[in-house]
Amino acid sequence: MKIKLGIRGSTDAINHIIIKLDDLMLVTADNLFLTGEEGRGKTGKNLVELLNTLSKDHEISVGENIAKEIERELNLNGEIIKYANNG
Repeated sequence: MKIKLGIRGSTDAINHIIIKLDDLMLVTADNLFLTGEEGRGKTGKNLVELLNTLSKDHEISVGENIAKEIERELNLNGEIIKYANNG
């Protein structure tokens, strides 16, 4: 199964991260623009753990620009970009 990452919002304010699994779309529950640093940190940590687990059995794909935006918004350092352009 190929898993894709995306964002909802704009480059000024990312509101949600989208995880697409075949026909299923998962969207982060909290609005990242409003959630604050602590909420974004928690979301980032959970997203990285989820992707690391899923990547063992599935292909993760995210555009390089999207990966950079997600990392910037969630204060991550190279943990999403490693999945960039995998497909």
